[in-house]
Amino acid sequence: MSDRRRSVQEAVRVIITRNPYLYRGIRMQVINYSAAARYIKEDVEGLAGDTVDPNTIVTAIMRFSREALEGEPSDARGALHGSRLSLVTDIKELSLRVSRREQAEIIEALVEHQKQGLPVRFHQFPGSLKVLTTSDAMTRIMQDLWQYEPRLSEGYAELNISVAPGDDRYDRTALLTDLLFRNGVHMVDAFFTEDEISLVIREEDASKAFEALRSQTR
Repeated sequence: MSDRRRSVQEAVRVIITRNPYLYRGIRMQVINYSAAARYIKEDVEGLAGDTVDPNTIVTAIMRFSREALEGEPSDARGALHGSRLSLVTDIKELSLRVSRREQAEIIEALVEHQKQGLPVRFHQFPGSLKVLTTSDAMTRIMQDLWQYEPRLSEGYAELNISVAPGDDRYDRTALLTDLLFRNGVHMVDAFFTEDEISLVIREEDASKAFEALRSQTR
């Protein structure tokens, strides 16, 4: 297996951490491990780069669950040390089920929109692509995407948190997920780049979430 491909354990860790619903279910111990394994099997195989036995995924989820419960994430202040926060409201999310070739074509078009100054972010997954943008930019972007039959979700805000290169973004995201959960904010999604964590939340929770995170940077 290539060094660039993740182990099953690491793939499970990445997928659960960036899925707030799965993560909260594990923290609250209300997850059926076998059902969760079936749910994430395709994504695990995409990250691991090979076919994976469902029982192997169950074992990885159980290990992640033990580690999450034993290592109670309480130091949210440490997760935000030296970070910069920004909040963008009126966010819409487009989900597209597309092949790798189609992803390349779409990304090329989205990069052109970025060069023109449009607020567009995109995140690749095995077999799918998610695009985040504002209402104002949506009309122009849809001119390039309508033929892929994207699924539109709206009413979101995006919290962006800068991180230093090399930091463990998954541990940080776990801490932030817990912090927001304790403040009554349920994350919708989470994405990573090399230097930023992007948390998608409901727009009505935007102010509460921003204040909860900002309080940990003081």
